Amino acid sequence: MKYSFKTACTKQHLYKIRKFVAVHLEKTNLISKEKYQIILAIDEACANAIIHGNNCDQSRELQVELILTSDKLDIEIYDVGNYLPKEKDAHWETEDIIKDSIQNKKKGGLGLKLMYHIMDKVNYYRREVDKVNVCSLSKNLK
Repeated sequence: MKYSFKTACTKQHLYKIRKFVAVHLEKTNLISKEKYQIILAIDEACANAIIHGNNCDQSRELQVELILTSDKLDIEIYDVGNYLPKEKDAHWETEDIIKDSIQNKKKGGLGLKLMYHIMDKVNYYRREVDKVNVCSLSKNLK
């Protein structure tokens, strides 16, 4: 089944995305911990698009699509912002990120790492035809 949700690019709407995902994950046999982790990964991807790509511009939309089968969950997140993470950001060693965060007293930096750890596949690309960014996430359910 395919499910779709659109919302404005504002941090205040992240809870709506989490709720949308949670409702549909109830249709799976995943344990609570696995559901929470998937919600976290999707929340991180959406937060990156909203904050870094769209500067919390409420006039822009973010769309989340879930494609749920008995053995796989595919997620597509669409936005028109200016943010596409660098491949190297996901492959930093966690200790390096933590050390860098402490030394430079900065928040964040673990979101991409979490996404790559939780999901089986993560891919970012830009559709040049319509200038839409796509974050594609996949999780095998069996």
